[in-house]
Amino acid sequence: MWEKAWRSLLSDVLNKGNDVGRETKRSYREIISHKFTLDDPRDRLILDPIRSINIFQCIGHFLWITQGNFNLAAIMYYQPIAAKFSSDRFRMIGAYGPRLFGIHHLNQMQHVIETLHHDPLKRRAVASVYLPQFDQHERVDEVPCTLNLQYLIRHNKLHAITYMRSQDAYAILPYDVFLFTMLQEYVTAFLQAAHDIELGSYHHYSGSFHIYSDNISEINQILESSLPSPQRMSEMPSKDIDLRLHNLNKFETVLRNTVTFYKERKQDINFRFFFDSLKQDFKEEYWKQLCLVLISYAAIVMKDSKNFNEALKMLNPIYSYFVEMHIKKHKIEI
Repeated sequence: MWEKAWRSLLSDVLNKGNDVGRETKRSYREIISHKFTLDDPRDRLILDPIRSINIFQCIGHFLWITQGNFNLAAIMYYQPIAAKFSSDRFRMIGAYGPRLFGIHHLNQMQHVIETLHHDPLKRRAVASVYLPQFDQHERVDEVPCTLNLQYLIRHNKLHAITYMRSQDAYAILPYDVFLFTMLQEYVTAFLQAAHDIELGSYHHYSGSFHIYSDNISEINQILESSLPSPQRMSEMPSKDIDLRLHNLNKFETVLRNTVTFYKERKQDINFRFFFDSLKQDFKEEYWKQLCLVLISYAAIVMKDSKNFNEALKMLNPIYSYFVEMHIKKHKIEI
């Protein structure tokens, strides 16, 4: 169970880590050269109400990356705090998307898939996120924390390994695990039909595995609270995975841009168009549910209670839990 494992990781850093004090920046407690493993990567959701993940941010970030996007406004729609990490207020030069799903030699995920397709036992299916030609600069907040992603197929299972230079175990790790296990499942789904493989284990290495001192009080609250029941995401369908993800990204882009355009003009949008497109373009429940999460967020942004409630009724219990938690946590009136 990921939530239980995450609490154990927090406890390890809290009790076994060494304090690193800094005069001008946040102090932290750290374990050097840390590693953990998840046997079930679909168990990727943190439900604890103190640090429950923002499901809109999780899905929005995953799609932003698979679009090869580095546009600041696109990710600020889900994560307004992203603005503080952009030096020009327009782009995110440390964004993973162009490095993993970009053009030519930067379409590294396609290279990973082709490498494993031609030889499933290859050890060269590696994608680099940290790139010296982009990242040896002084803008500290725009240097990726992730170094490399590696994928290995052994005994008909696709295993993923993530190498981090730095990992905030409390605030960021729940989002990183969501993202990297989703990418692992995407690669698995892409290769599944041709090679009859299943989702394997997920491995996470960190040079610096740490918690910030100003988060310790919240961490103690989490460690003392009761453990929620685990919730797994359903299996990502392998049928026409590239086309399905492309359609989802197209849906997300149109919905996000529509909301942004109409909100700036203080006008209502026609949500019926988006509900109708679910019936036409998303026959599989997996993709339909992700679309409904996006619609529910759009309705929150637009303060449209009618369409929010319609989307909420159609969501499965896993996603509706996070949507309702978001409303409660941020005291949103809709």
